[in-house]
Parts: sequence; C-alpha cells; structure tokens
Amino acid sequence: MALKGMRSALAAALLLVSVTAQAEYEARAVIKALDRAVLSGELAAKVARLPLRPGDAFVKGDSLVELDCSLYQAQADKVSAEVRAAKIKRDNARELKALNSIGELDVALAQSEYAQSLAELRIARLNTERCTIKAPWDGRVVSVQVNAHENIRQQQELIEIVGDRQLEAEIVVPAAWLNWLAVGQPLSLQVDDRTESASAEVSAIIPAIDAVSQTVLLRATLSQDTQLIPGMSATAVFNAPSAQ
Repeated sequence: MALKGMRSALAAALLLVSVTAQAEYEARAVIKALDRAVLSGELAAKVARLPLRPGDAFVKGDSLVELDCSLYQAQADKVSAEVRAAKIKRDNARELKALNSIGELDVALAQSEYAQSLAELRIARLNTERCTIKAPWDGRVVSVQVNAHENIRQQQELIEIVGDRQLEAEIVVPAAWLNWLAVGQPLSLQVDDRTESASAEVSAIIPAIDAVSQTVLLRATLSQDTQLIPGMSATAVFNAPSAQ
C-alpha cells in the first residue's frame, strides 16, 4: 500500500510539473496589421464623394476619397495652352536662327521658356491627380473623418484604412526564454473567445529587454488565409525544447 501511495504521489507530481511547464511557455499576444494608415489630403478643396464607409472592403487602386478639383483642372488647362504657345515660339526661334535672323541667345531663351512651361504643366497635372485618393493596398476602411461637401485643408486627415491580409502578432515573453527562442520558431495562437487557433512563426526578436519587467517583445508572422482581425487578443503557445 505504501509503494502504491508513493507511485500515485509521484504520478501526481509529474502531472503538476507537466502542466506547469506548459503554462511557462504561454504568453499574451495582440494581432496587428502590417498595413495601416491615416490618409490625408494634399490639396485644399471640397470633398465631392466618399465611395466607402467604415467596414467596407476595397482593393488596391480603388477610389477612397474624391475631391472637387475644378479649379485645379482649369489651371492645368491654362498651363497646357501656355505650353503649346511656348513650343510654337521655340520652333519659330529655331527657324529664324537657321535664317540667321536671330542669335543663339534668343533661341536659348525660347527653349528655356518652353522647358519652364512643361515643368509647370507637370505640377498642374500632379495636383489634378491628387484630387482622387486611391487605396495603396487591399484592405478595409476603419473610419472616415470627413463628410461629403466639406471643405478640407492641406494635410487634413480624411480616412483611416487597414490591410486585413498581412497580419502579425506582437508577443511579450520573459527574457529568460531567449535561451531557446529563435527566429523562424513555430507557434500557435489561441484567440480569445474563439475556438479556432492560427499558426504563426517568430519573424523578429526585438533586441531590447525591459529592465523592470525583464521581458522582451517578439513579432510573429501569420499566414495570409487567416480570418483574424487586427486588435484581437490571443495566447501564444510555444513548443519549446525544454517542454518536450
């Protein structure tokens, strides 16, 4: 009986050690998006149209904000006419020079005026291109910070977007784990309030240890087919060599 009791106690102790070891290799994680931005207007203009609302999905190149740029388009048309006039003047100067009617200086000035007009046209066309703010990547709208028909100023924040395909997890772990942690190490993420888990692997170990908590920050890359959303909390489970 005494031997049987010792065996039962030993088995219970081993089970407790196993559970403790497993708990030692769990850490809290937060899901974040690699692509997230607040887009601002580069022009002072009126908002003509907002095609998307918060939560709507978009693909790269879709229109997010459209501005009323009638004034900038008119300026571009005016400069375009000036370019045509400068070109005619330059070509005429070259013909007169061939007839020895004017000198090299007059031709150079005409060429310079034409080049300056071309530069102004590029600026004008750049302004008209800025009238439509397009999506830099696939994603969803987080928030819209203006309304249609409002006048905006330069550098005013207009819309916040997030890419929901390229996700990563930020994980805070004890610095002592650096003895066995390595870049490329696989792990699983148990999402809070969800039954499914997601696989990931350590992509970077931040080379700085917090002096107070003695912890270090990790980044883990998730697969692109995950259904997770940025901002979710999860528990990262590592299969460390010592736990095996």
